[in-house]
Amino acid sequence: MELCDLLRAAGELTRLRILNLLRQGSICVCHLQAVLGIPQPTVSRHLAALRHAGLVRDSREGPRVLYSLAPATSTQLKLFHQFLEEACPGEPLLQQDVQALEKALEAGECMLLQRKEPSGVEVRE
Repeated sequence: MELCDLLRAAGELTRLRILNLLRQGSICVCHLQAVLGIPQPTVSRHLAALRHAGLVRDSREGPRVLYSLAPATSTQLKLFHQFLEEACPGEPLLQQDVQALEKALEAGECMLLQRKEPSGVEVRE
């Protein structure tokens, strides 16, 4: 991975917001969508760019795909993780995103975990 590719991928505001949220741990796309207030295809497009740059990874957990920061396996990624840890907490918008994520996680609202029973009643798994 080239440093300019890493910085190019992270240098867009929505992607930086996603990276900041992923500092909190693994997150489902629906929570990213709720916090960022953007459609799922847009979130997925940004995640694909971050994944292509080697900044995030995904894992499947049943019907959900969880995203997390890629492990710091290179000097560049270690320094980038350190940058995120030191720079993100000082940005008001990024702080608001973390608070919104905490509320979304507390509410347990995950669109992918909701299904309807034949009676039409919504069931949370």
